[in-house]
Amino acid sequence: MSIDSDVANADSHMFVEFYTFDREPHKDVPFVRIMSPGDKTNIIETFARDFHKQRFPRQWLHYQMQNDGGAFIGTPLAEWATAKPEEMSDYQMAELGILKFQTVEQIATASDAQLQRVGMGSVGLRDRAREFLKAKNQSATSSELEDTKAELEKLKAQVAAMSEFVERNNEKRGPGRPRKVE
Repeated sequence: MSIDSDVANADSHMFVEFYTFDREPHKDVPFVRIMSPGDKTNIIETFARDFHKQRFPRQWLHYQMQNDGGAFIGTPLAEWATAKPEEMSDYQMAELGILKFQTVEQIATASDAQLQRVGMGSVGLRDRAREFLKAKNQSATSSELEDTKAELEKLKAQVAAMSEFVERNNEKRGPGRPRKVE
């Protein structure tokens, strides 16, 4: 019998951050900070080992690619607040920042236990986050569909032009090799 965390991929709900210290004796040594969003009492900070890099490959890749220290993977909460200001107050943004929720995806996939720390209205916030992501994905999909339709029409026109060219130049000839034109 499998455990819920094995089936539901519990690592995808974690806040994981790779970072380095600027001071000696651990200057330029990668560290990892692992915590569950909404639970600021259970934080793991240790040297980044190979199994951390394998367990959290997206965050490790992000750490390797980043130039500044404030970036993350996903749709930032600020983008959601800008696009739909009526769905989230400044106080909620501040509270989510304190609890280390950084992306809309983290809120949309948060468990009930994580949302209890956010407070009243957090289940509705999760539902609104899911709706925002759904609408965002649908708009991206519809724009891709329009691009594909335009490309298909262009290809149809090219095929029609080529078939017309072939029909015009496909005159009946007799047997043998055609005569040399001088």
